[in-house]
This record gives sequence, C-alpha cells and structure tokens, in this order.
Amino acid sequence: MKCLIIAAGQGTRLKAKGEVKPLVPLLGVPLIERIIRSAVEGGTDEFYVVTGYQGEKVANFLKQLSKRLNVVVTLIQNDDWQKENGFSVLKARDVMEEPFLLLMADHLFDPAVIRSLLEQTLNEGEILLAVDTDKNNPLIDMEDVTKVRIKDGYILNIGKTIDDFNGFDTGLFLCTPAIFEALERACKIHNDTTLSAAIRVLAEDKRAKSVQTNGFWIDVDDEKAHKKAEKTLIDSLRGKSNDGPVSHWLNRPISTRLSKFLVSFNITPNQISFFSFVLSMIAAGLFTLGNYWFLALGGIIAQFASVIDGCDGEVARLKYLSSGYGGWFDAVMDRYADAFLLFGLTWYVYSQDLSPWALRIGFLAIIGSFMLSYTADKYDKLMKNRIQKGVRMGRDVRVFLIFLGAILNQAYPVLIVIAVLMNLETIRRIVICQNDR
Repeated sequence: MKCLIIAAGQGTRLKAKGEVKPLVPLLGVPLIERIIRSAVEGGTDEFYVVTGYQGEKVANFLKQLSKRLNVVVTLIQNDDWQKENGFSVLKARDVMEEPFLLLMADHLFDPAVIRSLLEQTLNEGEILLAVDTDKNNPLIDMEDVTKVRIKDGYILNIGKTIDDFNGFDTGLFLCTPAIFEALERACKIHNDTTLSAAIRVLAEDKRAKSVQTNGFWIDVDDEKAHKKAEKTLIDSLRGKSNDGPVSHWLNRPISTRLSKFLVSFNITPNQISFFSFVLSMIAAGLFTLGNYWFLALGGIIAQFASVIDGCDGEVARLKYLSSGYGGWFDAVMDRYADAFLLFGLTWYVYSQDLSPWALRIGFLAIIGSFMLSYTADKYDKLMKNRIQKGVRMGRDVRVFLIFLGAILNQAYPVLIVIAVLMNLETIRRIVICQNDR
C-alpha cells in the first residue's frame, strides 16, 4: 500500500510556529514526521510526498527521515503549490496506478484510523474517506472544518459551507486512481480543483464511500489547533494503566509539564533517567549526614527525582525515542536509586539511636523494595488483562513515604511501614498470580 502525503502549502496561519508548515515542530517533532510515523504504525512503509513551498527544505528533511526510519520516501515537487490541493494530488497521477492512502501533512491521527481504512473493501473506481461522526469533538474548528453528509456508508455531500451534515472530513482517504479522473472532471465542469469537489463528483455516481471513526485526529492549521494538539498528546501520557496513586495524582501532572519543556531540547530519555538517579544519590547522601534539615532536604530531592523519573518515558513517547534498552536502563537506575535511598534512611535511623533493629528493618525494606519491583512485570500484565480495578503499590508510593518520613522527621516509623508494606504487597502478588501460569 503506497501512501501519498500532500505537503505543498505555505501554512501562513502557523507562521508564528515555523516558516515551513510541514516542518513546524509539535512537542519537538515536525508535523510531517508525526504523520509518517503514524502511517508506518498503521501499516504503511512506502511514501510519496508532494512538496511545494520551501520544497528543498522539506525534501532535505525527508531524505534524512527516510534513512532514520528505513522507509521509502519519493519526493514530488509541485511548483503550483499556491493553487488548490487537488493540483498536488494530480502531480502523483503517474506513480499511483493502484489503491493508495492519501493523507494531509498537517492532519495528525491515531494509527488505528489508518488500520480501519485498510480493513475496508474498495472496489475499482471508488474512494473511501474516514469520517468523524462526533459532532461534539472539541478538537474541531467548526469555522474551518470540511463537513460531510453520509448515509448507509456513502457520501452524499461534502464541503465547508454545507448546512446538512452529520460528520467531518478527517483528511484521511483510501483512493483508487479514480480520484485523478474526478479531479479533472471537477475542474472541467465546476472549475474547482479541491479534493472536496472531486469527492462530490464521485458521490454523484455513488463511488464515494465512508468509514466512521471516532479515533483521535486534528487538523493543525493554526496556532489554536497547535495548542489543542499539544494538550491532547500531553494528556495521553496521563492515563498509564500501571501508574500508582502518587504517580497518577501528583507526579504525572508535574512531570508532563516538565516533559513539555524538555522535548524542545536535545536531551535523551536515558540522560533524564541518569539525572533522576543522580538526584536520588544526592538525597541518599544527605540522609547519611544525620541532621534533620539535611534529612528534610534529601526527602524533597528524592521526591523531585521521582517526578523526573516519569519524564524519561514521556519524552521517549513524545519524540518516538522509546526502546527496549531505554526501559531496561531506567529500571536498573531505579533499583540502584531505591537501594541507596533506603540505605541512607537506614543509616540516619541507626545514627540516631544505634539500635541494631534499625539495620534489620532497613534490610527488610530494601529486600521488599527489590522483590516488589521484581514481581511488577507479571503483576502489571495480570492487572491489565484480568484485574480491572485496584491500587498499584509501586515505586511512586515508596519514594513518597520516604519523602513524608524525611520532612516530618519520622524516618524510623516510615522505614518500618515500607518494610512491612513492600513485603506484604509482594506476598499478595504471589498469591494473586499463582494461578496465572
């Protein structure tokens, strides 16, 4: 399945965000890269991109992206880029001789929408449009969106000014070469070379079909839409199924704001993981100094490190930098950080009363912490597949307890709570998972 992407326009309404619209960054990643990556995830790996305004800059970027993603990107230049979008589509007529996806360079979407398109049956001479039937979609600009009237899977009318509509044009098409003939007919009969005009021509012959979708999509056409797209992507980070209560209610709202800032810099997720580890080491060192004020300061730093620990995964997802190694490296750094934080807290308690019980409790806290982390993978999968509700006891709770114990100068009681809680939770997980072989 080939994919044609229209990226020829100037995008004057987004000029404040960048001179070349397809290259306008959204949370650190150019719009056209997000489009291509989503299409790849949806099942496409061969792309034809029609460039126009500042075509050389777009072409240079796409050549590099092609190498990074290991996908084929063929460039088509449209010198008449000031004209309507149909002209850009027609530029690809010679290379699109079989069904192909047609996308816009400024329409972000969930890859699931592409998969739903590819699952449909398309007869010769037809086109298929993904139509959003949610008339209350907050991401839609009602003054600019192209509206659609559909019935029984067919498009009856399409246009920005129609009054009788029950859906919106997402800009995501599955086309046969019939689209080119329709564009020429629309130009000849109606003197209109927009895609909407071509769809109307095909609709007259019942060759314009629709598939309903409620998946995420947004036309990033101006600064307001750009902000909406940013917010939507940031909000998508806040619903992780394996988030604990502290992470969900405290850490994640802060870390996502930090990640929104961090994506603008050339900082890798692994560097963020290591920085979080360094902060934990500093906190542990402050614990060992045996002074309340250092203890309190260490607790604050430890909790801040826990917040930062969420940024590595967020930046990785926002900038498509996720990797198996990155997740493993983060887990290793977390285990080291946990050990040092609990050892530092144990040292502080022991230095206050020299009780050997402090060492025993500290040892149990460290062991419980490690075993809780060791059992997390299997338990989290079980929670996702079989356990729908419940509170996840994880690292976020553990570090938050350390923070509370430090600032309230109740290190010993908190160390006992951690030792008991972590080991009991580990035992509970073993019992729950015993039948999941």
